[in-house]
Amino acid sequence: MSNVLDLQVYSLLARLHAEQDAGCRKLRDAAAEQSRQLVAEARSRARQRIKDAVMEKRRRVEDHCRQVRVRLETRRREERFAKLGQRLDDGLARLPVALQERWADSENRGAWCEMVLHGADATLRRGVWRIEVARGLSPPERDELAASAGRLAGGEVEIEEREQLGAGIAVVHDGVRLDGTIQGLLSDTTRVEAALLAELGAGEQSS
Repeated sequence: MSNVLDLQVYSLLARLHAEQDAGCRKLRDAAAEQSRQLVAEARSRARQRIKDAVMEKRRRVEDHCRQVRVRLETRRREERFAKLGQRLDDGLARLPVALQERWADSENRGAWCEMVLHGADATLRRGVWRIEVARGLSPPERDELAASAGRLAGGEVEIEEREQLGAGIAVVHDGVRLDGTIQGLLSDTTRVEAALLAELGAGEQSS
C-alpha cells in the first residue's frame, strides 16, 4: 500500500513539475515575445525619428537654399536696375549731343525735317505755316523745306532761322506749335525715358 501511495505521490510531483516547467516556458516565451515586440517598436520609433530628423534637415536645407536663391536673385535684380539706371542717366545726358550731331549731318537733317513736316500735315490745318528752324540748313535745303512745307500747307510758308533752337524745326499755325526741336523732343521726359529704357532693354536681350 505504501508503494502505491509513493507512486501516486511521485506521479503527482512529476505532473506538477511538468506543469511548472510548461508554465515557465510559457512565461519565458511570452516575455521573449514581448521583448521582441518592444525591441521592434523601439527600432521602428528610432527609424521614424531618424526619418523625421532627415526630413526636417532636408526641409531646413531646402529653405536655406531657397532663401539664398531669393537673396541672390534680389541682389542681381538690384545690380541690374542700378546698372540700367546708370545707363539711362548716361543716355539722357548724351541725347542732346547725339541730336546735335544728327542735325549736323545733311542726310539726317533732311529726314528730320521730313518727319516733322509729316507730323504737321497730320496735326495742323492748311494755311500760312511759320517754320522755325535751327541754323545749319544750306540754301538748297532751305528751298526744299519751303517747297515741301508749301505743298502740305496749301500756300506760302514763312521760314525763320533761330540760333537758340540748337537743332530741329518747329511748325506753327493758328496758335498750335508742333515742336520738332531738341527742346520739344526732350520736353516729355517720361516718354523719352520710356523709349530709352525700351532701347536699352532690347539691347540687353540681343546681347
